[in-house]
Amino acid sequence: MRFFVLDSNYMDPEQVAWLKNELAISTSDWKIAYFHHPLYTTAHRGPEVELRRVLEPIFVEHHLDVVFSGHEHVYERLNPQKGVSYFTSGAAAKLRSGDTRKSALTAATFDTDRSFMLIEVAGNELHYECVSRAGKIVDRGVIIKQKY
Repeated sequence: MRFFVLDSNYMDPEQVAWLKNELAISTSDWKIAYFHHPLYTTAHRGPEVELRRVLEPIFVEHHLDVVFSGHEHVYERLNPQKGVSYFTSGAAAKLRSGDTRKSALTAATFDTDRSFMLIEVAGNELHYECVSRAGKIVDRGVIIKQKY
């Protein structure tokens, strides 16, 4: 498994070149990126469309599996976009209850309490859970690693 940590505040050409190179040479089974601003979200502030324009083609070309982001103060799991699974997990901060909207992108949302995520990778399976502050599991599932 390899994590690619990006600074989404300023996606300069050097960082983009580094990402392309590192993804191209990575032989890891799982490729996971995380950064602050979500490429897809239904929450109030909205997706970072310009950042998506830069990053998504790279993610798709190099078969990135999962993206985790924050910024929005909610939990949201989107239906996979172009083969990439997207999660927003920012609900440990000041809560924004009622901030998400159901759409064709939406697989699961939770914005009525603070939450956190648990992730476990075992072979070709990535197990995820979103847990509320009260300990209730509000979303869970498994992502099966795609073969390319």
